[in-house]
Amino acid sequence: MTTKTMPSPVQHTPPGPLRQCAPRPIPPDWPTTTDPWTGQVCLLLGTVVDALVMRAGLAAEVNHNLACSLLQAPVVIVPATAAGRSDDWIFLTGPRTALRQSTVADLLSAKVGWYEPGKALPLPGDIPAPGKPRWLSGRAKATLPPWGAVVGAVRRTCSRAW
Repeated sequence: MTTKTMPSPVQHTPPGPLRQCAPRPIPPDWPTTTDPWTGQVCLLLGTVVDALVMRAGLAAEVNHNLACSLLQAPVVIVPATAAGRSDDWIFLTGPRTALRQSTVADLLSAKVGWYEPGKALPLPGDIPAPGKPRWLSGRAKATLPPWGAVVGAVRRTCSRAW
Protein backbone atom coordinates (compact mmCIF):
# COMPACT_ATOMS: atom_id res chain seq x y z
CA MET A 1 0.00 0.00 0.00
CA THR A 2 1.35 3.39 -0.91
CA THR A 3 0.52 6.62 0.75
CA LYS A 4 0.12 9.80 -1.11
CA THR A 5 1.21 12.99 0.55
CA MET A 6 -1.02 15.96 0.11
CA PRO A 7 0.59 19.26 -0.56
CA SER A 8 0.41 21.58 2.39
CA PRO A 9 -2.37 24.15 2.08
CA VAL A 10 -1.41 27.55 0.84
CA GLN A 11 -1.00 29.91 3.72
CA HIS A 12 -2.23 33.43 3.26
CA THR A 13 -0.56 36.10 5.27
CA PRO A 14 -2.33 39.32 6.10
CA PRO A 15 -1.32 42.23 3.92
CA GLY A 16 1.60 44.19 5.25
CA PRO A 17 2.23 47.91 4.93
CA LEU A 18 3.64 47.62 1.41
CA ARG A 19 0.58 45.73 0.20
CA GLN A 20 -1.70 48.38 1.66
CA CYS A 21 0.07 51.09 -0.32
CA ALA A 22 0.00 49.19 -3.59
CA PRO A 23 -1.99 51.21 -6.12
CA ARG A 24 -4.88 49.80 -8.11
CA PRO A 25 -3.99 49.10 -11.69
CA ILE A 26 -4.62 52.25 -13.64
CA PRO A 27 -4.91 52.64 -17.39
CA PRO A 28 -1.49 52.92 -19.06
CA ASP A 29 -2.32 56.18 -20.85
CA TRP A 30 -2.98 58.04 -17.59
CA PRO A 31 0.00 60.27 -16.74
CA THR A 32 1.40 59.33 -13.35
CA THR A 33 4.39 60.10 -11.22
CA THR A 34 5.73 58.58 -8.02
CA ASP A 35 6.50 60.67 -4.97
CA PRO A 36 10.19 59.89 -4.28
CA TRP A 37 9.80 60.28 -0.50
CA THR A 38 6.63 58.27 0.09
CA GLY A 39 6.45 56.01 -2.97
CA GLN A 40 2.86 57.20 -3.45
CA VAL A 41 1.58 56.98 -7.03
CA CYS A 42 0.12 60.34 -8.12
CA LEU A 43 -2.05 61.13 -11.12
CA LEU A 44 -1.05 64.22 -13.09
CA LEU A 45 -4.18 66.19 -13.88
CA GLY A 46 -4.92 68.45 -16.80
CA THR A 47 -4.05 66.55 -19.98
CA VAL A 48 -5.62 63.09 -20.30
CA VAL A 49 -7.39 63.10 -16.93
CA ASP A 50 -8.97 65.96 -15.03
CA ALA A 51 -11.04 66.11 -11.87
CA LEU A 52 -13.95 67.85 -10.19
CA VAL A 53 -14.17 67.91 -6.38
CA MET A 54 -17.30 68.40 -4.26
CA ARG A 55 -18.80 67.58 -0.87
CA ALA A 56 -20.14 64.07 -0.27
CA GLY A 57 -23.86 64.92 -0.15
CA LEU A 58 -23.95 66.65 -3.52
CA ALA A 59 -21.45 64.17 -4.94
CA ALA A 60 -23.65 61.15 -4.14
CA GLU A 61 -26.54 62.77 -6.00
CA VAL A 62 -24.28 63.68 -8.93
CA ASN A 63 -22.99 60.10 -9.02
CA HIS A 64 -26.59 58.83 -9.15
CA ASN A 65 -27.38 61.32 -11.92
CA LEU A 66 -24.40 60.04 -13.91
CA ALA A 67 -25.52 56.44 -13.39
CA CYS A 68 -28.98 57.33 -14.72
CA SER A 69 -27.18 58.61 -17.82
CA LEU A 70 -25.27 55.29 -18.04
CA LEU A 71 -21.99 56.97 -17.14
CA GLN A 72 -19.58 56.09 -14.37
CA ALA A 73 -16.64 58.10 -13.13
CA PRO A 74 -13.88 56.75 -10.93
CA VAL A 75 -14.32 58.53 -7.59
CA VAL A 76 -11.71 59.07 -4.88
CA ILE A 77 -13.17 59.79 -1.43
CA VAL A 78 -11.03 62.05 0.75
CA PRO A 79 -12.09 61.85 4.42
CA ALA A 80 -12.92 65.07 6.20
CA THR A 81 -10.15 66.48 8.35
CA ALA A 82 -12.16 68.95 10.45
CA ALA A 83 -15.09 68.16 12.73
CA GLY A 84 -18.45 68.94 11.20
CA ARG A 85 -17.12 68.83 7.64
CA SER A 86 -18.19 66.20 5.14
CA ASP A 87 -15.91 64.07 3.00
CA ASP A 88 -14.81 65.32 -0.42
CA TRP A 89 -15.44 63.22 -3.50
CA ILE A 90 -13.10 63.65 -6.46
CA PHE A 91 -14.63 62.66 -9.79
CA LEU A 92 -12.00 61.75 -12.39
CA THR A 93 -13.05 62.92 -15.85
CA GLY A 94 -11.76 63.34 -19.33
CA PRO A 95 -9.84 66.51 -20.26
CA ARG A 96 -11.31 69.85 -19.22
CA THR A 97 -13.27 71.85 -21.75
CA ALA A 98 -14.01 75.56 -21.84
CA LEU A 99 -17.01 76.66 -19.77
CA ARG A 100 -19.29 79.66 -20.07
CA GLN A 101 -19.13 82.17 -17.22
CA SER A 102 -22.67 81.20 -16.17
CA THR A 103 -21.58 77.56 -15.85
CA VAL A 104 -18.53 78.54 -13.78
CA ALA A 105 -20.83 80.62 -11.55
CA ASP A 106 -23.18 77.64 -11.12
CA LEU A 107 -20.30 75.36 -10.13
CA LEU A 108 -18.88 77.87 -7.68
CA SER A 109 -22.29 78.47 -6.07
CA ALA A 110 -22.63 74.68 -5.62
CA LYS A 111 -19.13 74.66 -4.02
CA VAL A 112 -17.71 72.46 -6.77
CA GLY A 113 -14.02 72.92 -7.44
CA TRP A 114 -11.32 71.74 -9.82
CA TYR A 115 -7.55 71.52 -9.79
CA GLU A 116 -4.95 73.51 -11.66
CA PRO A 117 -3.44 71.69 -14.66
CA GLY A 118 -0.31 69.78 -13.63
CA LYS A 119 -1.54 69.09 -10.07
CA ALA A 120 -0.42 65.69 -8.77
CA LEU A 121 -3.36 63.87 -7.16
CA PRO A 122 -2.28 60.99 -4.85
CA LEU A 123 -4.14 57.79 -5.72
CA PRO A 124 -5.45 55.52 -2.97
CA GLY A 125 -4.12 52.00 -2.49
CA ASP A 126 -6.04 48.73 -2.67
CA ILE A 127 -6.58 48.50 1.06
CA PRO A 128 -7.37 51.91 2.50
CA ALA A 129 -5.98 52.86 5.85
CA PRO A 130 -8.42 54.54 8.23
CA GLY A 131 -8.61 58.27 7.58
CA LYS A 132 -6.84 57.99 4.21
CA PRO A 133 -8.30 58.51 0.71
CA ARG A 134 -10.07 55.49 -0.80
CA TRP A 135 -11.83 54.50 -4.02
CA LEU A 136 -15.62 54.73 -3.96
CA SER A 137 -15.94 51.45 -5.86
CA GLY A 138 -14.34 49.41 -8.54
CA ARG A 139 -11.15 50.12 -10.38
CA ALA A 140 -10.04 53.05 -12.43
CA LYS A 141 -11.75 52.80 -15.80
CA ALA A 142 -9.94 53.29 -19.09
CA THR A 143 -12.93 55.25 -20.40
CA LEU A 144 -13.57 58.40 -18.41
CA PRO A 145 -16.77 60.41 -18.62
CA PRO A 146 -16.32 63.71 -20.45
CA TRP A 147 -15.69 66.75 -18.25
CA GLY A 148 -18.84 68.35 -19.65
CA ALA A 149 -20.98 65.33 -18.75
CA VAL A 150 -19.98 65.55 -15.08
CA VAL A 151 -20.46 69.34 -15.09
CA GLY A 152 -23.90 68.78 -16.64
CA ALA A 153 -24.76 66.22 -13.96
CA VAL A 154 -23.81 68.75 -11.27
CA ARG A 155 -26.02 71.41 -12.86
CA ARG A 156 -28.97 69.00 -13.30
CA THR A 157 -28.63 67.85 -9.70
CA CYS A 158 -28.52 71.41 -8.39
CA SER A 159 -31.43 72.59 -10.53
CA ARG A 160 -33.61 69.81 -9.09
CA ALA A 161 -32.60 70.66 -5.53
CA TRP A 162 -33.33 74.37 -5.71
